[in-house]
Amino acid sequence: MNIFVIHRFKNRNIAKNNLMLLRKELSIRVNFVFLASANDKKWKQKAKKAILSSEAVIIYNVHECAESHNSKWEIELAKNENKKIIEISDYSKDISRIKQEIISVYNFTSEFDECFSDNSNTLDLYKLMIDSSEKLIQRRQITNTFFITIIGVLISIAGFLFQSQTIDSNTIFVLYGFSAIGLLLCKSWHNLIDNYGKLNSAKFKVILRLEQQLGSMIYSAEWIALGKGLRHQKYKSFTSTEKHVPIYFSVLIIALTVTLTIWHIVSNFVY
Repeated sequence: MNIFVIHRFKNRNIAKNNLMLLRKELSIRVNFVFLASANDKKWKQKAKKAILSSEAVIIYNVHECAESHNSKWEIELAKNENKKIIEISDYSKDISRIKQEIISVYNFTSEFDECFSDNSNTLDLYKLMIDSSEKLIQRRQITNTFFITIIGVLISIAGFLFQSQTIDSNTIFVLYGFSAIGLLLCKSWHNLIDNYGKLNSAKFKVILRLEQQLGSMIYSAEWIALGKGLRHQKYKSFTSTEKHVPIYFSVLIIALTVTLTIWHIVSNFVY
């Protein structure tokens, strides 16, 4: 996430040092963008480009920036572009608020809340999201079955070709081809599981948010009963478990390839 920093040149080093320390404390990846120089003839173009490409704007030392024509121009541009503006008057006093505002921008919290302004059809939307989550789980299971089947078939074919001595020293590259395809499938499978997990997590954030507008919060209660995912002895996410399966298959493919290659080399050496 890029955050453009509006500042006075005399505060540049202090602003950089403080924000670099802040970046280390944050649990998210954020890049604080400082304009190289305001003396550049094209500084307005560069400032506009930097502001447009940033998700938020920090005004470092609000009172002093209000005295600068250049800073006021940048502030006005940020407001016109509807950028989230985070004001800093006293860094040591404002640091907690700054962290919260940056994390809020990173998580799109305000935009997320704005999606629930209409309460007229909450129950219908709640049912729709639950149905959508169940269908996602079904698609996830189908995906897992597909990859297990196709990778299993590849391993079986490769094993059959090797056992029937169809693969020899001149065609050993076919074995490596099967291994490469298998590893690529495992990588794609791992990525899909990860994305399914993120998508399902997003759906449940919506479901839990909709529950706040209803009388009962059953899924919220269930999540609390499971320790909110913080008690691994109570609950461990399916995604974290499923992601190990493609890794195990990758290790198996590599181990089989190495074993068969060594066996083939030793057999040729002996005979």
